[in-house]
Amino acid sequence: MARLGREIAVTLADGRALVVRDARRRDARGVTEMLDAVAAEPAVTLVLQPGEAAPADWRRRIAEAVRSPGGLFLVADSGGVVVGNLGVWPDANPASRHVAWIGMSVAAGFRGVGAGGALLETAADWAAGAGFRRMVLGVFPENGRALAFYERHGFEREGLRRGQYRRGDHYHDEVLMARLLTRR
Repeated sequence: MARLGREIAVTLADGRALVVRDARRRDARGVTEMLDAVAAEPAVTLVLQPGEAAPADWRRRIAEAVRSPGGLFLVADSGGVVVGNLGVWPDANPASRHVAWIGMSVAAGFRGVGAGGALLETAADWAAGAGFRRMVLGVFPENGRALAFYERHGFEREGLRRGQYRRGDHYHDEVLMARLLTRR
């Protein structure tokens, strides 16, 4: 069973308190609401569109991460409200089981103050301790803020997949990024 197994208290740059912890099934509604809000922002940053994933979908994903020895699902919790999430999944190919795929989102009011960094570094430390050697992710190339964030956290651009995702009537490219892991 993959779990962080502890809560990490963080004071954000603006003084607010945050806790990074394992997601619980009851967080599914909060994850859904947060992701729907991010997906509804004018700048496209998620593959999901508002309303595309229901709380039942996130309960299932959280349960799958808990059951998987290489999966992890974290939330950033501010006063009982989910303001960020990060999922870790092992690559499906047996030859690349040392690779952890991640996906994360942070609510608009919590970007640029340390919430994303707290989620990401917690996951990176856990993944290194779980035996992963690389973390990989994909970002839309027009999401310059996310690209810069990941680069600040040691990710490098490794490739571009053209027209990888369809969101509505538009196709979006995906920048592949990776970071080698070492335990802090």
